[in-house]
Amino acid sequence: MAILGASGSGKSTLLSLLAGLDHASCREVSLFGQPLSGLNEDQRALLRRDKVGFVFQNFQLMPQLTALENVMLPLELA
Repeated sequence: MAILGASGSGKSTLLSLLAGLDHASCREVSLFGQPLSGLNEDQRALLRRDKVGFVFQNFQLMPQLTALENVMLPLELA
């Protein structure tokens, strides 16, 4: 899936909300049927680990790992 839009249209904000990294100021954000507001940080981290994958704009890669090892890291942690 790809999210496309003009600069400043809210793409990164949407992804941050869906991943539970940011909190909605109004309304409810649910992911896979779970309201994120009812989950604590550890539960949101588990949801991200098990169900969500995304690449940050600044990548957040581990410099000591190869590209393949960076991609495989979440699978090893799971």
